[in-house]
Amino acid sequence: MPRPRGRRSIPLRRTTLWWSGRTGRLLLERAASFVPAWLEKLRPETVLQVGQPLLWSKPPESKAIWVLLNEGSVCVNTAYLQTLGNCENLPFAAMRFDLVILPFCLSRVSDPAAVLAECRRVLRPEGHVLVLDFNPSGSLGMLRRWHVWRRDRSWPWRRPFLSLGQLRRLLDQEDLMIREGRYFQYTLPGLGRNAQWLELVGDRWWPAGANAYMLLAQRRDAEQPLVGLVEPAFRQRRRRKLRAQAPAAQRLRDDDA
Repeated sequence: MPRPRGRRSIPLRRTTLWWSGRTGRLLLERAASFVPAWLEKLRPETVLQVGQPLLWSKPPESKAIWVLLNEGSVCVNTAYLQTLGNCENLPFAAMRFDLVILPFCLSRVSDPAAVLAECRRVLRPEGHVLVLDFNPSGSLGMLRRWHVWRRDRSWPWRRPFLSLGQLRRLLDQEDLMIREGRYFQYTLPGLGRNAQWLELVGDRWWPAGANAYMLLAQRRDAEQPLVGLVEPAFRQRRRRKLRAQAPAAQRLRDDDA
């Protein structure tokens, strides 16, 4: 038993070192700037994040219950509720979460379809899954192929990156409807913050050349209508209407008395 754990810890250490480097930090900072706006629209009550890296030192939505699936790596952050498990066999009951976040997870597993099937299982009806992953046509995708060709053992990403077309087909197989998406982070590895102008140029003229993408999909249930991102606003309007009717009903009862 000790030997397999040692073999598993080597890629985990490589991945941790890569995310703590300059290229990994820039990618996480860019992703962390987009996700809170989507969380504000969804307003989930329970969130599951599958694996690391952590986009924030603490969850951006303090009212939500935020669970982190720890797959064996060391995470001393106590702002998340942590549980040990495997992303291909989630240790949770069905229909448990409103939102599942997959931060750069599908490109490092052998069976992405099994991970998405587990995500759909633990999602509540009309729940959402947010996928963040590497874009194979970006500069990081070309850098990965170069490292693999050189047989660089320090490079953490050995498997091919999952393209957006492949992800769309996998989501459709699991009855997960795409709601929103975007490319992000165009800075070339090694240029650092001096090349932030590439973010504006790339987003306008070459979106497919980004290093990463994020895609929001929603669980589709045949027996229930798919409300989507407008569900929170609909519930707010309904609550306001009920509150407006309550005082009038109270006055009628007082007059009858």
